[in-house]
Amino acid sequence: MKHKFILIFHLILVASGFIPQVSAQDAEPTIVHPLTGKLALALVLVDQMTNPWPTSPWKYHPGDNPEWANPAYDDTDWESVSTLLSQNALPESGWEGIGWFRLHFTVWDDQIKNMPLALYVAYQAGASEIYLDGKLLYSIGKVGTRKEEEEPYWERNPQVISFSGKTDHVIAVRYSNFSSYQSIPVQGFRLIVAPLNESIRSRVTMVRQGTTFQMVWTAIPVFLMLQHLLLFFFYPRARENLYFALLTGSFGAFFFLYLQIAFTISATQFLFSLRLLIGVYVLMSLSGMLFLYTLFYSKLPKLFWLFLTGWVITLFICLPHIENINYYFIASTGSINMNTGSIVSRLSWLTILTVLEMARVIIVAIFKRKDGAWIFGLGSLSPIVLPIILSFIFNLINSRTGNNIISENIYVFGTLIMLLAPFFSMSVYLARNVSKTRRKLETEELERQLLEVENTRKTEELEEARELQMSMLPDAPPELPNLDVAFEMRPATEVGGDYYDFNLTDDGQLTIAIGDATGHGMNAGLVVSAVKSLFKTSALGAGNLATLERISQGIKSMNLKRLYMAMMLVTFNENRLTLAAAGMPPALIYRADENIVEEVLLEGMPLGGVIGSERQEVTFELQSGDTVLLMSDGLPEMMNPENQMLDYPKTQELFAEVADKSPKAIIKHLFRESTSWADGEPQADDVTFVVIKVK
Repeated sequence: MKHKFILIFHLILVASGFIPQVSAQDAEPTIVHPLTGKLALALVLVDQMTNPWPTSPWKYHPGDNPEWANPAYDDTDWESVSTLLSQNALPESGWEGIGWFRLHFTVWDDQIKNMPLALYVAYQAGASEIYLDGKLLYSIGKVGTRKEEEEPYWERNPQVISFSGKTDHVIAVRYSNFSSYQSIPVQGFRLIVAPLNESIRSRVTMVRQGTTFQMVWTAIPVFLMLQHLLLFFFYPRARENLYFALLTGSFGAFFFLYLQIAFTISATQFLFSLRLLIGVYVLMSLSGMLFLYTLFYSKLPKLFWLFLTGWVITLFICLPHIENINYYFIASTGSINMNTGSIVSRLSWLTILTVLEMARVIIVAIFKRKDGAWIFGLGSLSPIVLPIILSFIFNLINSRTGNNIISENIYVFGTLIMLLAPFFSMSVYLARNVSKTRRKLETEELERQLLEVENTRKTEELEEARELQMSMLPDAPPELPNLDVAFEMRPATEVGGDYYDFNLTDDGQLTIAIGDATGHGMNAGLVVSAVKSLFKTSALGAGNLATLERISQGIKSMNLKRLYMAMMLVTFNENRLTLAAAGMPPALIYRADENIVEEVLLEGMPLGGVIGSERQEVTFELQSGDTVLLMSDGLPEMMNPENQMLDYPKTQELFAEVADKSPKAIIKHLFRESTSWADGEPQADDVTFVVIKVK
């Protein structure tokens, strides 16, 4: 299991330039294969050293001289160094950006003479030229004598190398590193030799398995991201889909970058990838918190802003210290183990606090029985429970079959389940919400259709009631030799609560009624119908007060429950005007000879209330040119877009502007001004005018 996982990173494992190792049986130095650890080839160093690391056999000289590639060149006075050129193990002569390294070795094993072998560049921070016995084998990158000429490169594929029939050989490496000098802890290179066929198979297997592993870990989160991002675009109010898309997308990007580090070819690429990795990690943490808060909180808690501040500060603190990370250690082990404790500490502690907060949100939601919170509970437990269950099952199968293939891959399966199960549970939760929303919309659509049917039925009934209501109003005003009368009503709804009517006796006495039922619509229409019947059947010679009382008793006896009628009766007997009112707005009388408007307000309870209520009655003498305006409260109480009421003083001003005109002109003017005042606001109440002008 361990070797299968490390296989993804094997080209960057810790390796040595021609690693010598002594067998316990025959004390013969051997080369160790970098992947399997098996003894493969026999190769003895000139000085017979058995040190397995490539530090002491190499000779180093600063500067650049082509003669140093010659195998016969005497390098005995050269300094022994490690080719890694780490910051704490630089040559005593220093590192000036370019130098030569030489290694003498002896091949005792005749089996490997003239045999194709694999030469690995296990690590390289700059550019190199590799010579075998004075012959240039490979140029990896472009070696330069200054920074502008240098082109760093790290070749990951194994290169073919073979040793001639002779025993003694010299490897010379011309190496430069100006670009990353002093920017990373390890500035040099490391070489390794291994069997060619096995190395090619291992390289192909590594690329195939590593790429597959990278694609799986990246593709699944990206698929979830795209799915929920589309859900957000189609329904932006569901912000949880956006945050989940950010969470899964950053998760996929995190693992893509994490695995991509194994394929970086230079320290510059590594540091760039690592910066992106930390930034994506911060985004993943914050989007996870936003996702849970959006699901279970009506608004973001203040605690989130504290976490946001902490992550942003940590991000700005960590990024400048990335230069101090040991690239070679990470590249050679495939592990993001930063040897700068401050970065690890800050990220670790803040990650623990973030995970604990997210767990708290889920636990509280479960205890409060939030809808669907149990799904998060199962998803959170699955990384702990499922690997244990799978491990038990696989071990049971292995013990009975003797097959260890399953156990070697359990790490991959367990890790996949451990990390992706919570995301699948979150996606299931969101899919469940979408399904519930869909069912709710279907129910609402059915209710809407039923409501439309019901509204259509009611509209038809109201239209019939409106036609009946309008049919009860007089078709035309009375025609009298001494009076000019006009009336008009504009209902607020299909059936209005306003009413006007008149009775005319044979001797020319005119009684005009104007009323306003409480509310409007069907119920108000019922009251109007009853009042019309009572008014029309009233004795023609009865006084206004008696008629009002009779109508009030009739409404009361109908038991219409809180339905009343405000009403005013006006009687004209030649030029004498008699008014009686029950809860109506004041009447306005224009005196032509004085050019003034009088307001006549009579107190009294609306009809249908207390029986025997006291009401007032007044009498006026009118002159030629005088005009009387009777109205409901629809005009004075009309509102404009600024929520201001027209009110009675303004109504009196509007009337005074045209009081000397004809009744029809007066009504037309009042309706025009009311429309201008409303300025598009819907009419909230019925508006009725009755205008009488003395000829």
